[in-house]
Amino acid sequence: RVDLGAYSYLLEQQGNDWFVVGGDKVISPSTQSALALYSAAPAIWMSELSTLRSRMGEVRVSGQAGGWIRAYGSRLNATTNDGVDYRQKQSGLSLGADAPVEVSNGRLLVVVLGGYSTSDLDLSRGTTGKVASYYAGAYGTWLSDDGYYVDGVLKLNRFRNKADVAMSDASKAKGDYNNTGVGGWVELGRHIKLTDDYFLEPFAQLSSVVVQGQELRLDNGMKAKNARTRSVLGKVGTSLGRTVALKDGGVLQPYVRVAVAQEFSRRNEVKANDVKFDNSLFGSRGELGAGVSVSLSERLKLHADVDYMKGQHIEQPWGANVGLRLTF
Repeated sequence: RVDLGAYSYLLEQQGNDWFVVGGDKVISPSTQSALALYSAAPAIWMSELSTLRSRMGEVRVSGQAGGWIRAYGSRLNATTNDGVDYRQKQSGLSLGADAPVEVSNGRLLVVVLGGYSTSDLDLSRGTTGKVASYYAGAYGTWLSDDGYYVDGVLKLNRFRNKADVAMSDASKAKGDYNNTGVGGWVELGRHIKLTDDYFLEPFAQLSSVVVQGQELRLDNGMKAKNARTRSVLGKVGTSLGRTVALKDGGVLQPYVRVAVAQEFSRRNEVKANDVKFDNSLFGSRGELGAGVSVSLSERLKLHADVDYMKGQHIEQPWGANVGLRLTF
């Protein structure tokens, strides 16, 4: 094959000459790298927040000031609307501090957070990408006396993106760009106490992120440009867990979670050498998760969570995080 513009074409030998077979074109490795990088940023932003959601229930219930740290990792398989497949491995670290605020009804905590993650993208035939993400944000969580709660988050990211392309003729091409993303998330739910120390926590969530459009120039001459990349994700689900009192006075709290989600953003257009591509991940998905928190001492708690997600254009075979929280 030979790469010409945004596509790769099959070469056919006729005598001593080679001819391009125009009817058998596929998206070129250079274009694939651009589409994967532009698609990855919203998924990275969402994944960084998923570790935060898994521990907010414990923070709401305790109502105490504290500091926390979490390490996380995940594997993601995605196929854009125009058929570009890539695999993403992400790992990172989040930390933050929360403090209670006096309110007349219920409990309110406000939190600052920051973190860093790296994501390695693997495409076909040796083409790879890398995204380094730095972020900071704030959130608040309010729990009423009758169990209703509201969570809200704002987060700002700075992304550093690199492409390393293996072209069809085995030569290499490279390029990079930086951009910024900002988004928020709001969740409504209720913590319902059941018999025998079980609890149920149904919830509805809406999150949205906008990532700055930017141009990627590869050193082989290929240019790609996208408008702002948007993601609007709605989710409903429930958690079921139990609070178990331990003999030493500590608490063990296992849980399972199930949810369905819908990506509402239908189009994320990218131009590669003036050819338009639809980079959308629009569609529905299902999620399963499980986790546990356990008191290591009066002030120190350990948390661990695993989750799985499967959808029309996206699958997360596994995600895991583990962390500690120290109350002040």
